[in-house]
Amino acid sequence: MPFRYLSLTILSCFSLIACSSAPIDPSELAGKLRDKLTTDIKSDGLKLFSYKARLVDEKSTMNDTERPFPHEARIRNMQDPREQRRAMQDLQDSLEIWGRQVDLGLIKTLEMTGYCREGYIELSRIIEPGRGEIRGECQEGATNADKQKFMSY
Repeated sequence: MPFRYLSLTILSCFSLIACSSAPIDPSELAGKLRDKLTTDIKSDGLKLFSYKARLVDEKSTMNDTERPFPHEARIRNMQDPREQRRAMQDLQDSLEIWGRQVDLGLIKTLEMTGYCREGYIELSRIIEPGRGEIRGECQEGATNADKQKFMSY
């Protein structure tokens, strides 16, 4: 019976530690984002867009001698299943935050350009580590002013 309580206590401690880790703030990605809005206005006035964002980090500017070998991380992760679970959870958390950053970038870009004034319908979304793409269709049709402004965009 004491072993059962001990294991429950240890499990509770691990749960508390896992839950207490602070989530990453999307503002931490400020200045590390490169994005591009591509517009496409069809002849019938249909307004489509593609928003692409990528993360510019320190690893991409490292030379090859400073980068760790990928197999070293795999070997470390294979040794400890708890480390593997934690790495998967970290990846999921960072993808969720990166997805929110891509959403925020799209919203701000659409506001600044005035492209989808009445909102948009999301057609597809790809969120991967370090890059994201959202394709959509504006809810309003293109005006003559839109056609002039965004034809060369």
